[in-house]
Amino acid sequence: HRSRSGGEPAFLGFQGTSMAAPHVAGVVALIKAAGIKEPNAVLEVLQQSARKINDDPFNHFGAGQLDAGNALQLALKGQITFRDFWRWLRDNGYLNPRFWIDGGAVAVLPKMAMVLGSYLLAWWLRNYFPFPWNGFLNAGLIFGSSGLFFLRGLYIFDLPQWPFRVMGSSLSDLGGVIQGSSALNPLFASVILPFVLIALLLGHPQAKWLAVGVSLAMAVTLGISAVIHPTLIWLGSGTIAQAFLGVNALLCLGLGYLALKSATSSRYA
Repeated sequence: HRSRSGGEPAFLGFQGTSMAAPHVAGVVALIKAAGIKEPNAVLEVLQQSARKINDDPFNHFGAGQLDAGNALQLALKGQITFRDFWRWLRDNGYLNPRFWIDGGAVAVLPKMAMVLGSYLLAWWLRNYFPFPWNGFLNAGLIFGSSGLFFLRGLYIFDLPQWPFRVMGSSLSDLGGVIQGSSALNPLFASVILPFVLIALLLGHPQAKWLAVGVSLAMAVTLGISAVIHPTLIWLGSGTIAQAFLGVNALLCLGLGYLALKSATSSRYA
């Protein structure tokens, strides 16, 4: 609440049915959304889910203290049906048709460009260095460019959100996601991660393609980010951030090229 004098934040206490009724109405809406429609059944859920107040000599709380979480759990009876699960998937984010109709798809276009650009770069380099197109390479291209981005905005009631945010982010996004920021972290959005992966995995017959895929994908990702969204933690969103991303995109490309050359030469040696 903002106080009238100076507009400073203030915590104020209110009481009475004018404050209690909207809270109860909101919980009733959650209960009805869970499938319980009959008024007496809704009332029963409200009463059974309320937190009991032991020290209540004047009966201020009636059946107890309102608890939205307990009420919804009781309404769902602790079970999530496949129908409920599908409804949550359908009504949320990228799986909702309205997302695409209402123009929200514009936010996805950069991610799609990063994925497509990563695959095109790998396909083009394959003309010069014949290499196997396997699951490790695909994983590197996906997680280096966009991650499972369609999961990032997914919300399922009562489940932690951080796994969806992590799986829905590319490697260069992870630093910002961990810090709760939309800006990229320079430690993640740079050549550092591809370099570490290549140093660790280049000697492995299969996993090295994961490192190659990540390096090529991050070259594309950082290059696109430098053009459309050059915002970095600590470095701002100006020329310095743009130059940082551009230089690291070139370094990732060069690193991927050298790793690819080394991997194919040792394979056919």
